[in-house]
Amino acid sequence: MKINHQAFITAWENQKLVRGAIKCAHVRQDYTNYEDFLQEGLLIYAQILTEQVNLPRKEVDRLSFRKVLWHTVDLLRQDKRHNEQQTSLVTRQEISQISHWDNLITLQKEVTKMSALEQQIFVQHLLLQKPVSQLASELKVSRVQLQRVKKNLLQNLRVILER
Repeated sequence: MKINHQAFITAWENQKLVRGAIKCAHVRQDYTNYEDFLQEGLLIYAQILTEQVNLPRKEVDRLSFRKVLWHTVDLLRQDKRHNEQQTSLVTRQEISQISHWDNLITLQKEVTKMSALEQQIFVQHLLLQKPVSQLASELKVSRVQLQRVKKNLLQNLRVILER
């Protein structure tokens, strides 16, 4: 998309056309993306001025108005779809968190019953994803012993959470 300098200057001087198209799309000036829509509209208007040199100015303005209007409507639809997806994603996350409350309460009770080594494995390795070899060197325990304790811990947690 190449825009010549004179077409951009003309579009900038005739912002009223672009603002009118945005207003026709029912976008108020206090809308958060209004300035973005204005910039996009000015670029579209300048592009049409560059491409349609042979058409009379009145025809170019009418074509530009429609194109800016429909582009703004498309941007509004994209924004609406994006917001709906974000809302449904947050709702799904909240529902999944609520369904795990029982498990969370059970795990909190079990953590207090664990040995210090099991608590370290549970927090550092299972929750914070720290590698077993790094955890073994920090706790000064062999990796094999840490793996064995981890295996027993996971079996116990499985039994407890299945109840």
